[in-house]
Amino acid sequence: MIKNGIKQFLRSRGYELCKLYPSEAVEVPQDQGFSFREAQIYRALSNMGQISIDESRLLSEVVRNSDPTRPIIEIGTLFGHSTTVITFAKAQSQPLLTVDNYSWNPLGLSPNAHFATTSNRLKEAVAKHSVQIINIDKDEFYRTYSGPPPALFFCDADHSYEATKADILWAQSVGASVICGDDYDHAYQLGTKQAVDELGGPKRLVGGLFVM
Repeated sequence: MIKNGIKQFLRSRGYELCKLYPSEAVEVPQDQGFSFREAQIYRALSNMGQISIDESRLLSEVVRNSDPTRPIIEIGTLFGHSTTVITFAKAQSQPLLTVDNYSWNPLGLSPNAHFATTSNRLKEAVAKHSVQIINIDKDEFYRTYSGPPPALFFCDADHSYEATKADILWAQSVGASVICGDDYDHAYQLGTKQAVDELGGPKRLVGGLFVM
């Protein structure tokens, strides 16, 4: 009760009482003396949740070779980094459906603030490049999807073994021509690699970006 009262008082004055989780702290230089806010920004604007330049090149190649008459589905929008890479490479009229429920981000934003931030970043892609932002749990999206078989399915959300396996199996079930994703090489989230290997393994691999 007292702790919640302190939090509410600080928030009303524009401050927050918070600290990094141990897993977050190891991703921040320990000798810089960053504040919590600075550490969050460091993580968010570094490689956290983003694909590298080499990975972006492979993803762009795969997108360019996809059937432009059929949609691309991306699971895990975060702040739209990979969404932007896909948008650069695809045909302007090719639909891109990017799906996220905005329940997590490395900045600790609320779901509403996270969704608003990502929507603002992708507003040109939505207005001019056939991108649709879908704010929904991916399992609900899978259950209700009734569109054509995806030309490309890109998964970069929950990297647990169970979730990654479910993502790939769904993509296969709806006839996705190409299935790819990120974080095959993640240092401590090993579920992606396990699921991909179990379901046939990557045909191409650059960094953590796999193509099946």
